[in-house]
Amino acid sequence: MKHVRIVTDSTADIPDGLVRELEIGIVYDYINFGNQSLQDKIDISRDEFYARLSVGPETPTTAAPGVGEFEQVYRDAGAPEVAIVSLHPPAQISGLYNAARLAAESFPKGRVTVVDSGQLSMGIGWQVIAAARAAQAGASVADIVAQVTTVMPRVRLFAALNSVEFLRRSGRVNWAQAIVGAMLRVKPMIQVREGEVLLLDRARTRRRAMTRLAELVASLGPLESLAFLHSNWPDGAQDLQHHLAHLSPDQTLTVNVTPIIGVHIGPGGVGVAAVIAA
Repeated sequence: MKHVRIVTDSTADIPDGLVRELEIGIVYDYINFGNQSLQDKIDISRDEFYARLSVGPETPTTAAPGVGEFEQVYRDAGAPEVAIVSLHPPAQISGLYNAARLAAESFPKGRVTVVDSGQLSMGIGWQVIAAARAAQAGASVADIVAQVTTVMPRVRLFAALNSVEFLRRSGRVNWAQAIVGAMLRVKPMIQVREGEVLLLDRARTRRRAMTRLAELVASLGPLESLAFLHSNWPDGAQDLQHHLAHLSPDQTLTVNVTPIIGVHIGPGGVGVAAVIAA
């Protein structure tokens, strides 16, 4: 039996194949269309979500799974006999971290360690993957947390959105409401850093946004890992990958981002989650 297992939630955007390979426990998040509550990947696929988002009259909302759902995933992973390290989005962005923390209190002290990743999407995912590989190698909880701590400051997440409108509707980002009037036709470029969604730049066209993203990533220097992210715009992710074909990170993935993020950024976005080489 493994001594430590890793748990995260579906905002981490880790491809299903890696989830199975690394034996990562997943708590699946909720998207609400009116009175209909659907679990990401369980009740609705990514493609189905974005199709509905594009044509539906209602603006969906998101909800964190209940504390009991976290507890069940911890038990399924072997807790309390097996120690758990659980990584989630930052508390200031999502209720997931607090739900995980409360669930951890149901187990003996030290059996479930909850980590605020400070990130979203594969910004969390790369940390989880590093933790899961360390767990498979037999590392202790302390060593796994130390490994995550070395990865966390090297993660960069940049994205170019097709519109600021969905961020404005979400009410989660203060600057989005303030600048929407001046940016109706501008593609906002954002960065997630230390739990905050920051306005990084703005571009007049998608092409310019793509060029700017490529410049930002290339300026990071050698990369350990690189994920191309998109919100139902695979052609955009492929184009960005073409721009960065000269880079040779050890790991490369392409991900259609979770509806939990898609609700807030809308369709047609593209981005990267990179880990700078140590």
